[in-house]
Amino acid sequence: MNQIQHTLAKVLIDEAPALAEHILTLRFKKYPIKDKQLFDHQSSTDYIMKLVQLTGSSLMLSPSAREDGLKVWAIQTARYALEYGQSLDVSMQSSPFIRKEIIHVIERLAEQEEFSVKDVIFIIQEINQMLDLCFQVFTQTYMESILEAI
Repeated sequence: MNQIQHTLAKVLIDEAPALAEHILTLRFKKYPIKDKQLFDHQSSTDYIMKLVQLTGSSLMLSPSAREDGLKVWAIQTARYALEYGQSLDVSMQSSPFIRKEIIHVIERLAEQEEFSVKDVIFIIQEINQMLDLCFQVFTQTYMESILEAI
């Protein structure tokens, strides 16, 4: 593991609660809660916080262990969204904000720690792969569960 992975992992784990609150604030500026829309602030905060922490801690794992952990999180979260009655579009509203805020953290660390462009590109690629996997498995699990129920 290189220095940028270690530094980013620690920051994401430590700052996850504040990042989750900020991400929710950004989400609701763009997507205000509609009448009769199911929403639980604490569950949403926990969902985002756990993903940010998992993303950070996964940077320290082997690629296969990383993938396994991310898939478990995505499957459990999709099942929770279904049990709660959350629509897929609403469930996915935080996704771009999560990615954007993690990339802002990388940008901040790159400036503070003077990481090379190569290191920054590497870590952004790693983060994108992890988040893409989470969101893909979440969506797949959600849709398969709906189809099974029909």
